[in-house]
Amino acid sequence: MLVKKEAIVLDKIKKEIRFKQTQIILCIGTSNFSLLEVLSDEPVKITDVIDTENLIVRRITYNRLSSDAKKELEKAVEGLVVKNPEKFVNFFNNAKPISLKRHQLDLLPMIGKKHRDAILEHIRTKGKFNTFDEIKNIEMLPDPLNIVVNRIIEEIQLGPENKYCLFTMPFLKRF
Repeated sequence: MLVKKEAIVLDKIKKEIRFKQTQIILCIGTSNFSLLEVLSDEPVKITDVIDTENLIVRRITYNRLSSDAKKELEKAVEGLVVKNPEKFVNFFNNAKPISLKRHQLDLLPMIGKKHRDAILEHIRTKGKFNTFDEIKNIEMLPDPLNIVVNRIIEEIQLGPENKYCLFTMPFLKRF
């Protein structure tokens, strides 16, 4: 399956590169939530979806985003999760233990042992979830959409320091 290289524009800034003012587009990849810096002279607006194929792209960390881009990040991530809910519902259905004492569901913010056990029990007795609304029916569980969005943003903010990448593409470790 060929993945389209698209990104959502978070901000555009001017930077001097080799004594020339150049437009830098700060964006987030739609398929793996990686933060990107794109060199392009194309006119773009914030929240536009752009094709990054054949553009000069560099992956960046959260600290390199402008303050405006940081403000747009949560909206962009939430939009991507809402657009593709089956991928994230499947995460709840297919989450596995990481070790003897830790489960992938434990890594989600606002999910404790009781929530984890209730989710696993539901899957075991009633079958897999089909929508976020079905997951919401777990007793006292916060909104699963917000849980996923918060985890993605946490992974983005941790960047290379993140030990467990559930939804984002991990950074390559340089030796």
